[in-house]
Amino acid sequence: MKPDHPHDTRSSSTQANQTRIDNSFICEQVKVLCTNQRSSILISALLVAVFVVVQSDVVANSPLYAWATIISILLLARALIQFFWSFAQVTDPLSVARSRLNTLRFLSITTAVMWGSAGILLNPSDNPAHSVFTAFALAGVCAGAANTQAIDRISIWGFLLCALGPLIIYLAIRQDDTLAIGMSSMISLFLIFLLVSTRRNGLQLQEYFHLQQLAVDNESRLRQMLETSPIATRIENIETGEILFANSRYASLIDHAEPCTTHSGAGRYRIHPKDHDDVVERLNSGQPVTNQLIKLSPSHEQLPPKWVLASFSSMDYEDQPAILGWFYDITDRKIMENRVAHLAQHDALTGLPNRLLLLDRLKQAMSKANREQGVVGLLFIDLDDFKPVNDAYGHDIGDILLKAIAERITDCLRKSDSAARFGGDEFIVLLPSATAQEHVYEVAEKIRRALSLPFEIEGITLSISASIGAATYPEHGDNETQLLKAADIAMYGAKAEGRNCVRMYENNLYPAMRSYPETDVGNENQ
Repeated sequence: MKPDHPHDTRSSSTQANQTRIDNSFICEQVKVLCTNQRSSILISALLVAVFVVVQSDVVANSPLYAWATIISILLLARALIQFFWSFAQVTDPLSVARSRLNTLRFLSITTAVMWGSAGILLNPSDNPAHSVFTAFALAGVCAGAANTQAIDRISIWGFLLCALGPLIIYLAIRQDDTLAIGMSSMISLFLIFLLVSTRRNGLQLQEYFHLQQLAVDNESRLRQMLETSPIATRIENIETGEILFANSRYASLIDHAEPCTTHSGAGRYRIHPKDHDDVVERLNSGQPVTNQLIKLSPSHEQLPPKWVLASFSSMDYEDQPAILGWFYDITDRKIMENRVAHLAQHDALTGLPNRLLLLDRLKQAMSKANREQGVVGLLFIDLDDFKPVNDAYGHDIGDILLKAIAERITDCLRKSDSAARFGGDEFIVLLPSATAQEHVYEVAEKIRRALSLPFEIEGITLSISASIGAATYPEHGDNETQLLKAADIAMYGAKAEGRNCVRMYENNLYPAMRSYPETDVGNENQ
């Protein structure tokens, strides 16, 4: 059997959707009629009382009181039904709604019949004033019904025709009474006006309900689409910051237990307020916000931050101005990028800055010292007899020893100072805010003493020393190349003096230093 044509499928789907909306409208009719009935019953009861009081002087009391009793019973029945319906459990909403709608229609039309009968039986033809009052009372009742029952055409048209129709006919057949005929004509025109206006109002209410249902359906489909989206998504009230919707991916992104939340601060992660305000400002100015890198700040310092590529757009959601946000988690990629960037500038073994990063920091420190008339210290550290340790115990022990040496050097420095592995068993220490040569020498001596202490490496006691050369800017060099050469030459001077010592560069001892050309420092000592 061949599958149905796509057009037939779409038609069936549209028809089913329209049927569902029509059924929902029946429930809406019952809801509106019951809601409006609360006030209309009270007003109708007061009108009955006023009508009885006014007409009691010109109408026989027996039919008047009988009429008042019957219509009061109808009003009481409507009130009791409305009261019990508000507490009744509904198992089949549609069938119950249909039954209730028919009941409301019956009671409404029955009440109208009673008012219509008053226009004939309780209308004194020999008293024009009271006859006009009767017509006025019925017109007022119908005008009120036109407002409260316009949503259901059967109810309102039945009420209008049953309430005013008998009076129109009764007045029209009094051909010898010009006033009665005139009143009949005017009431007829009033009835036509009410019928037309209530039909128009009813259609408008029905159209509004259909549009409202379509909006609800669209929001439901949107929620379903967003919930199944593989990308974290949320909808936020643009004015209050309240989260109106969030899918499970977003709940996972911010480490929140529930898939949806209405609390803007829920979860362990949130957008920084400054970034959020910037997004709102750009959207309000009509600028698009697409693939913006945003940092999600953790609520606890122990948690690492998260990074997302976020896109935002303005929308209306549940009749509120809102922001739709899409969040693509790139935390792993960001961590990898940071790791690659770190490896590009740091020594893989010791974790210290490498040659490139150290030289960049040296250049910045010299520029700052030049502006502020400061002093920059540079230490060139070369380990004494490190090769025999490698040869005797292997490279694994040698690598562990280098890590321990890096830690001891770092422990001797301030936070503003930098230690770097320059290659092999050579280290460089940058002192960007040295006060004088004496301070540089003291730091170098502190490092030398620390490195001369024994190292315990996997049960092996190792002793090693270091020869350290020191130089300062601007006294010993005008640029990075010269300062590094000065510290290097001073280090060789320390080795020449017996190793395990510190030597400060001196111009008079090494006049050949000034003859070094300014070459690319990054290629030195490789």
